[in-house]
Order: sequence, then structure tokens, then C-alpha cells
Amino acid sequence: MGDSIPDVKKVALVTGATSGIGSWLAAHLHERGYRVALCGRREKEGQDVALSLDSSGDSTMFVKCDVSSYESQAEMFQAVWKKWNRLDVLIANAGCADRDSKYNFGRRDAVVDDLPPKPDTSCTEIDFKGAMYSTTLATHFMRHNPNGKGGKIIVTGSMIGICPCATFPEYCAAKAAVHQWVRTVGPVLLKKDNISINCVMPGGIETPAMPGFSEAFLPEQMTLRSTLFSGYDLFLEDEQNVKTGQLVETAHDKLVPWGHPEYKSGAFAKRTEKIYEPWFDMMHGERSELAGALQGPPVRGPKIIAVTGATGSQGGGVVNIMKNVPGWKVKALTRNTTSNAAKKLAEEGIEVVMADFDDESSLRQAFEGVHAIFAVTNWWEHLFQGKTQQEAGEIEEEQGINIARAAAATHSLEHYIWSTTPSAKRRFGGKLLTPHMDYKANVDARIKSELPNLAAKTTYLYFGYYPQNMAFFPLIKPIEYPGNGHFIQTLPTKPDAKILLSGDMTVNPGIWVRQVLATGEEAYGKYANIGLEKWTFQEMLDVWSEITGKKGVFIETTIDAWTELWGPAGNELGLQFKFGEMCDPWEVDDKFISPKELSIDANEVVGFRGTIEGLKGLF
Repeated sequence: MGDSIPDVKKVALVTGATSGIGSWLAAHLHERGYRVALCGRREKEGQDVALSLDSSGDSTMFVKCDVSSYESQAEMFQAVWKKWNRLDVLIANAGCADRDSKYNFGRRDAVVDDLPPKPDTSCTEIDFKGAMYSTTLATHFMRHNPNGKGGKIIVTGSMIGICPCATFPEYCAAKAAVHQWVRTVGPVLLKKDNISINCVMPGGIETPAMPGFSEAFLPEQMTLRSTLFSGYDLFLEDEQNVKTGQLVETAHDKLVPWGHPEYKSGAFAKRTEKIYEPWFDMMHGERSELAGALQGPPVRGPKIIAVTGATGSQGGGVVNIMKNVPGWKVKALTRNTTSNAAKKLAEEGIEVVMADFDDESSLRQAFEGVHAIFAVTNWWEHLFQGKTQQEAGEIEEEQGINIARAAAATHSLEHYIWSTTPSAKRRFGGKLLTPHMDYKANVDARIKSELPNLAAKTTYLYFGYYPQNMAFFPLIKPIEYPGNGHFIQTLPTKPDAKILLSGDMTVNPGIWVRQVLATGEEAYGKYANIGLEKWTFQEMLDVWSEITGKKGVFIETTIDAWTELWGPAGNELGLQFKFGEMCDPWEVDDKFISPKELSIDANEVVGFRGTIEGLKGLF
């Protein structure tokens, strides 16, 4: 049976498919091009549904099955495999509500020796044990799929497994067990067998199994069928098959991810859930190999911070400080571990590892065992490789969310620090675009909406103007005017426009990262400006002239003229400068954590003057 050559067309198995959600999902999957096996206890209804989808029976089949019976499920899986020789998707949907009351209100007058009858636990047998049986069998068959590609398991949960409803106590408990089952086995199945398992949690929805929802609920309190489908599609469309152990609520017309429960006791709770590999091996016959798992008895040692872009400006500044912080060890991430900059880090005793922002799996591997991550992306790199401003932004956003997803999957992670910027598009409703800022801000929003657990331990760092630009960036660097010895700085902005100065990029990023980590949970969810100064462009040029001894003259030009001179890069900076003229992009509000709250020492921070003095020999 296992040696048969499988057809390339994918196969999905749906339990509880004779009516309601299961029959809808069977039709939905069939429309998406799957061959669909339907299962249920009511044979006539099941056959009718299967034939309604394909009267020839080539792309559908019905198998009678009682999911509370492991033997019945085993026969079902075997029948599906015998027909199509593959199984790509299992929708473990079969379920029922409480079959009796566990409260026994009618027995209040019973004498003490008149014991209540044994509770009917059919709901638990079908809803929870049935899902566990399905997972076990699906895993077995998916391991035999062509090319070892694994598969997807999606379990139908329920919001009253999260928010209990006293009307259905057994159903609530069974669905809560289902949710925890998905969360628990999800990472292991994906790591070991490339099988993902996730859960869709509807709210109230009218089905034959429990009619009357339209009377008990207002329309806006019920799950729309289209939203229900989008919940399953969220996982079906995960082509890389990296989402696992996730729960998503289908809340009327939107999807709401339910991440990891809050660690209310902090480190105590985190240790409780952490895998101890010797026990896992004893229980399951091999180690979990999951990131963050304890390989042996815990020992005290340095924490690890992974620094992306470790050979660049921001990342390099983080490395420079964090490598000297007691109790911390740096893991430097770079695409090219053989570059001169990477070799220099390695010579200093810093661990250098390869990671590609376009390859989430490489990021996950690089993040294994780390306690903190500093994440930064480089929009300018893509622009200088010939991409348009928008294209560069799209690439940056995708890379930023790849890093965030990999971070969210890192069980040892305690703090995520994301380098970002304010957004003109968001501030002014799309009337002004600054792609190198807007797409970073998109990642902020997606972390909060798509990765709420990660957002709960994320600090967002706003970077401003780099003084080093006056030495190294041709668009900003003052240029000598032939004949009189003066140096002109031509920019598409007003000389009295103010901008946040992030100071010396070789140290200041690291100072803020160090203090954010030291502040810990109080910095979660907060933004912080990197820098203590906001100067005008004229003030900067005046101080540059004072330090270098060269007369600097500021010349204001237009964005159009600067774009003509410098192309897309000039246009981009011009848009940023316009943003700064329309408002203060770095204005603080209650979402910010202040330098004082971070215990930033102003004497340690290197500002504009100190940076230019350090670069004096280059002018």
C-alpha cells in the first residue's frame, strides 16, 4: 500500500462532514482543488454530500466513521490512503455538545446513598479524544507522503474553550483540551515531521448540531461563514508550512490570533513550560530538538543576544556595547560570514552565524537559544540594487516580518527589540509617502496584529539622523565649492527644520539596547527615540564648520531638483525632510519610554558634536 505511486493532486480528509461546518469545509476544500474524503456516522447524509460535490466519485469519497473509536478512525484513514495514496490535510472537525447535565439539579433531594448515574462523556470522547486519535493517525500517514513533505492538521476548536460558558461545561473543557493539545504538540510535529497543527475557534454559528443561535445571539455576535473559511485558509495558504501550534478566533468578520498565555509569574512560568530533554527522551524515545529546550540540568551562565545586521551601522553599534556587558554574550548574524567585517568580529571572540532575511528557517536556526534579539532591516540596500522605492519597501516589510516570525518561534526569547521609524503615510493618511519609513512601520503593525505574543515582549526603537552621514553619505556630505574654499550642503529642506539626531552610531544603538534589556518588562510594548538632541540643519552645519575649521554654507533646494540630481535616493530623503517640516515625527506620547525611565546616562551618549569631532580627520 505504501509503495503505490501517489497522484500529485492534494487530498484532504474532513471529519464530521455530514452536515454543518464539516460539510461546508468539504465543499470549500473541493472548490480549492483538493480531493476530499468526508467522514461521519450518518452514511446516507455523508454519501449525499460527497456525490453533490462530484457525482463521479473521482475526487470525493465518504467513509463511515465514529471518531470516538480509534479502530474506526484507523479504518477510515486506511480507506483514504488506499484510494489516493496520500494525505495532505486533515480537518479534525467532528464534535458534539454535552449529552447530559453534569449539575444534577434534579437530584437535590436524593438520599446520600442514592448516587448519581455515571456522566455521559461522549462529548469528551468525540471532541478531544477523537482529535487526539486523528492527530496520531494523520501523523503516521503524512510521514509516507511523497518526498517527505509532511502535511497540515487543522482542528476545529471553540471560543468557549477560551471563554467558558456554563451552559456547556463538558464541551468547554473538551475544547480547552483541544486547544492545549494543538499548542503542545504543534512545535514538535513541525520540527520532527514537517507536520503543522493549528486550531480555528468559531464563536456562535448556526448549524444543525446546535440550532437556535440566531435567536440567542445578535447578528454581529455570530461568526460569518466567510470568516470561518478565512480562518482555515490562513493555515491552508501557509505554503512554507511554518505556522503551527496557533489558535485563531473567527470573530464575526475578522480573525483574531490567540497567542501564548501571559507569563504572569515571569521566569517561574517560563521555566514550567520549558522542555527538559532528558525527560522528553525518556517519554518519547528521542529528544525534541526544539529551540530553547534544556539539554541537561540548568546552569547559570550568560544570556545571549542575537544581533541582525551585525556588520552594519546599527547592528555594529549594538555589538560594540553588548560585547562588553557582563552577563551577556553576542551572537552576530550576517549573510556573509567570510566578509572582512564578519572575520573581524570572529577574531574578537564573537560568535558569527549565517542568517538570510529571505529564509525564515535560517533565522529560526540562528535564533535558537537566544534570550534577546535586536532586529534591523536595510531598505537602502534594495534601492541601490535597482529596486524602486516601493519595491524596496515591500522587500523590507517581508524581511522584517520574516525576522519577527522567527523570533516569535524562539521559545527562549525574553525580549525583542525592533529598529523602526515613524511613518508619514500613517501620520497623514497616505497624503505623504516615505517608503523607507512607512514599510518599517508596517512591520510594527503586523507584529502587533499577527504576533501578539511577540508584541507583548517587544520594544520599538526609533532612529533619526546619523551625524556620520556628513562624512560618508554623498547626498549629505558638504562639498567644496571650487574657487573660494567654502563647503556647500545642498538639501531639499529648510535650514531651520529640526530633526532627531541619533548621534554616534558606533555606540548609541548599543547603549539604548543595553538599557532596554536592563529595564525589562517595563519597556515591553514601548517606543524609544535613539538620541537626546533635536537640532536644525543650520545648527548642524554651524557646528560642523566650527569643528572642521571649514566654512559651511547651507543651500535649500527643491525635492524635484534634488531628485533630478540624485535620483530615487534623493527623492526618498526629500520626502523624509518634508515629513519633518510638516510635523515632529519623533514627538513623544504615552506609548514612549523616556531616556530617564531607561536610566540613560547623558554623559555616555555621544551626540552630534562628539560624533563630528571623532570624524574630524575625514573632512
